[in-house]
Formats: sequence, structure tokens, C-alpha cells
Amino acid sequence: MIATWQDAIAWGVLVLPLIVLAWAAMWFVNVQAERNRYERYQRFHTIMEQLGSKDGSTADKMAAAYELRNYREYADVISKIFANGHVRTDANDMLQAQLKETLKYVRGPKT
Repeated sequence: MIATWQDAIAWGVLVLPLIVLAWAAMWFVNVQAERNRYERYQRFHTIMEQLGSKDGSTADKMAAAYELRNYREYADVISKIFANGHVRTDANDMLQAQLKETLKYVRGPKT
């Protein structure tokens, strides 16, 4: 127990660095997680560009389509872009609908 002020200082000297280390570790983990999310988005975007390009072999596009299976977090967007195995051609309507949904999501529930 803390009986004297020297004990309190000793505990403070012990606990304060541990708190600082824990905060630094949490900050580092958050930065790494954000970097990983960004890099994952970049890879997803590259795959989508490869699928949408006019050039490129069928094998490359098949491999890119297969790779999309690893991006379940983008399932909503993927299902809107590809309908029945084909790339949708109503680009303006599709983009406008997606932007409306995004705006609704960003605004959140009305309270």
C-alpha cells in the first residue's frame, strides 16, 4: 500500500512510463491499421481498374475477378457494378445512386 509520499512518488515513477508506453503502442497500432486499410483499398482499386480496362488478356481479367473474392468488405459496391456476371453499362445512374446512398450514410440517422 501507499503509506508515505515517497511510496506515492515511487508508484508514480513506475506507473507513468507504463501509461506512456501503452499510449504509444496503441497509437502505433492505430497508425498501422490505417496504413493497412489504405493499402488494401489501393489494391482493390487496382483490381477494379484492371477489370474495367479495354485492353488486357482474358486470363488477367479472370485472375482479377477471382482476387475480388478477398475483398468482402466491398461486396456492396462489387454487386452494384457487376450484374449477372456483366459490368453494368448505366454508369451515370449507378454513380448517382451510389452518391445518394453515401450522402445518406454520412448524414447518419435523423434524431
